[in-house]
This record gives sequence, structure tokens and C-alpha cells, in this order.
Amino acid sequence: MVSRIIYLVFLIIAASSAYVLVENDDPEESVIWPSEYSYKAEDIDLVNAFVENFQVWYSAEHNRSRIDYNNGTNKIYYIAESDDDMGYQYEIHPITTETVRNENICIQSYSEGEQRDFLPNLDGYEYSHEELENGRTVRVWIKEEESEDEEHVTVKSTMYVYRTDYDFDVPVKVIAKALNLVDGSIQANMIRNYLQFTFIVTADEVTLKDEDCNEPVDENPEFKAIIDHLHPHDPAHVEKAFHSYKKHHGKTYKQNEQAMRKAIFHKNWKMIRAHNLKNLGYKMELNVFADRTPEELNILAGTRPSSPTAVGTMPFPHSDEEVKELAEDLPDSYDMRFLGYVGPIKNQGECGSCWAFSTTATVEGALSKSNGGRNVDLSEQSLVDCAWGFENAGCNGGQLDKAYEYILKHGIPFDSQYEYRQKDGYCKVDNTTDTFKIRGFGLVTPRNPEALKLALVKYGPVSIAIHASKNMYLYTNGIFYDINCEGLHVNHGVVVVGYGERDGTPYWIVRNSWGENWGQDGYILMSALNDNCKVMDSPYYPIV
Repeated sequence: MVSRIIYLVFLIIAASSAYVLVENDDPEESVIWPSEYSYKAEDIDLVNAFVENFQVWYSAEHNRSRIDYNNGTNKIYYIAESDDDMGYQYEIHPITTETVRNENICIQSYSEGEQRDFLPNLDGYEYSHEELENGRTVRVWIKEEESEDEEHVTVKSTMYVYRTDYDFDVPVKVIAKALNLVDGSIQANMIRNYLQFTFIVTADEVTLKDEDCNEPVDENPEFKAIIDHLHPHDPAHVEKAFHSYKKHHGKTYKQNEQAMRKAIFHKNWKMIRAHNLKNLGYKMELNVFADRTPEELNILAGTRPSSPTAVGTMPFPHSDEEVKELAEDLPDSYDMRFLGYVGPIKNQGECGSCWAFSTTATVEGALSKSNGGRNVDLSEQSLVDCAWGFENAGCNGGQLDKAYEYILKHGIPFDSQYEYRQKDGYCKVDNTTDTFKIRGFGLVTPRNPEALKLALVKYGPVSIAIHASKNMYLYTNGIFYDINCEGLHVNHGVVVVGYGERDGTPYWIVRNSWGENWGQDGYILMSALNDNCKVMDSPYYPIV
């Protein structure tokens, strides 16, 4: 729902283009920024519960400016070298590679325009009133503007300014809030507090030092190498990060969707950054899905819940008492990837066929387990095209148990004979020569972790239906546990191929069908606690 809103809010409290602006002839209703200043500040994102501190220096006299993050760990110098407003930007931050550890790098990039000014852009502000703020009189300026990309959303920013004895103004804080006028929801809520403001900047403070940038290198084009050193509250960084993101993922957009994609990317960047700083056990990243709308992401999750009465064609052959007894001999960890029972990760693409990929992968794994580790590559497309008579709907979704019913009756051919196309098509299974059938399929005792472990060790991969939450689309590593899954229905088919424990937290090793560049080389470690995201609600396995 929120697209360009977050980006617009950041622009409101970002850099100005001039250091003096008079709104009218009344000096009491004008704002005059100094031509030289430094300050510390904190940005508070109330929606994402995120706080970031930084410090800036600006000098029109020296034609230089600078901003530091993380107590000077990350530095950026803006240097305008000529009257034509041409210059360079230098970013200094540590890098760690296979050969160096925490060694500073200085990245040089071309910069157009004046050196960077960090005080608020005053365009559109109107004087409102005076009030007391921490014992001193401040003037309050207000700006309201409608979102260009979201209907019924308005952004209101309130700037508090203090007039000094030097006839210059000092910003005290800026509050920028985006409000949905239809349902009253707050889409964004940002506060920037200005601290320790001074009017004196020395040349040394804004001059690039040799020890910081002895051998500058050209701008690093590698997205993952630079994104951690950029900041989503800085509009210039948003532009740079988005450009690098597009290049890294090979993204091209129609002209009229560029702003929308950038706004989604920016919103996700802020959310990911705030999440990763909380150390919740798993990390997220700006992957190939980070610019997609909720509707586009929903296409990737095409598994519908099976009937509550569905149990498979053969009952799970172990009672709860037997499971408990047999579980004592199970290994502490188990991973079919190292046993050769699973093939390369596949990618369902722009088709809601996860149900077909989930069930096909379990048949492939069960066959491999039974024939000594020889892998087969079976056709998901045959299920997409031909299994409609079993309550499935191709790229519009399907059910795990119904997919198994189709395979039981009609079998499944090699992928080489029936290749995947990411689209619904005519059923051509009659044109194939070899098909594999299963003898049946069973339902592992739901919500019983020991039963699921036993099924994995004894029978092979297990197909499960889970709820794929928004955070899951952006997952990169760690043990995934998302409270946002609670109370929601299943929507995505995946495959459990093992289990383990890390730092006392048990997890399932889950194979996805979103490509090997997603998650941990196409896999996700899902928490085995509390049936999170409904991992254990409907686990099916084929019998070959």
C-alpha cells in the first residue's frame, strides 16, 4: 500500500538547496540558514522502531561538506572543485574480504551540483505560530502535500526553528507524518532531532585526509558491497542504492513504474535495516523480490489448504507411542543434501506453481533415496498443465494432496520431455515416453515434530504447506521465526529435507522453489518451535 510515501517523507527532512530563504518581507516569518554549521542529529522512525545517529559539517566558504555515521566508522565527503559546481564524493568505510579484514576503502564518484547542504529544504513551508520548546521560543512552520503515487494520502511536516542572537536560524526538529485520509492509518512517521548545533566549521573538518583516502578507487558497482554503507534516510543514497540494485539484479522498468518500484525498494530497505539491527535470529536482504508489490508476491505463493479430512491413500504407519520410541534412535541432525537425495534448486518464476514443485521434489527425492542416490529430474509443467481435474488450477494454485492424487493415477514424466515454461499450457503428457508413478502417499501425523523427523529419515523428503509471510520473501539466512504468520492460512508449498539445532533452537531445513539466489542458496531454516508458519500442519510424503 505504501509506495512513494516513505521516500517523500525523507525528502521533506533532507538537504536544502540554499542556505538563505526568506518566505516574505517580515523577518519574524522568514528562515535564514547559516552558511557554515555543524550538528549532531538523530532520525527516529516510529513506524519501523528504528533510530539512527549521525553528524554533519557544512561550509560554503570552503566549498566542502561531510557526514559521518556510526561514530565516524562511515564517512562521506562532498567536494565541489570549481565554479561550475563540479566535484566529487568520497565514501570511506571498512570492508572485509578473503584477504583483508576491516580495512578502510575510499570510493570516489562524480558529483554534480553544489556541495551537500544538510539543513531542511524550505520549499512549500508556511509560517504557523510560535510556541515554547524546552524553555525557549521556537517558530513553527508547516507544509502539507499530497502523495503523487498514493490516492488519499497526505504528508504533513512540521519544522521547529529557533532564531539565534546572530540573526541565523537553527532547526530544532522536524516531524514528518504520512496519513491515509480514508482509514486514518499512519503510513510513515519520522522525527529528526537536531543536537549540538554550532556555526563554526574549520577547514580541517571538511578536508579529505590522506590517511582516510590515500588511494581512492572508482565507485564499486557491486550492490552487496556498498548497500551496508548507504543509508535509507538520505535521498542521495536512495538514488545510488536503487541504481545499484537495478544493475545487480538486471532490473528494467517501464518509464511510468520507475518511481513506484523505487518507493517499494526504499520502504523494504528501511524495514530490512531495522529488522537486521534487532538480531532476531534471521536476516533479510534486498533480493530480487524487494521491488515487488504485494499482489506480485502473492503469485509466488499458490498452494491452497488441503481439506481437514484429507489423510492420503495410506495411513502413517506409526502410532504416537511408536514414534516416541523410534525417535530415541534418530540422529540429532539430518540433511538429505549431503546424502545426494535432492537435486539442484529450481525456480517456479512468475507462476503460482509452488504446489507442483513441492510435490515433484518429494517424488524425485523418494526415488533417489530408493535407488541409491541417483537423481531424476521430473516435470512440474506436466502437473501445471494436466492436473486441473484434481481441483488444481495451474499457475493459479493447487493443493498438495490433490497433486499426489494426480501423480498416483497418471504419473509424471522427465522434465527433459516436458520442460517448464512458467505458464499454463495444453496438456502434452501423451507425447512423453517415460513416466514415474507412486504407489501412494501418506500424511505424517500433524504437529508432531518427532513424527516428521522419523518420516524424513525413513521415507525421504516431505512436502509441506506453510504461510509465506512478507519477511520470508526477503529472507537471506538464519533460523526463520515470524510472529506475523500466526493465525494466517497456508499459501505456499515447500519441501522439508532435514532438521537440526543451532544454539538451542531446533529448525527444519526447507527447500524452496524461488531460485538458488534466494535465501541460503535456495533453502531456508525454519524454526521448529510452536508450529510457526504452520510448518507441521499438513506434511505429506510419497510412497514409491
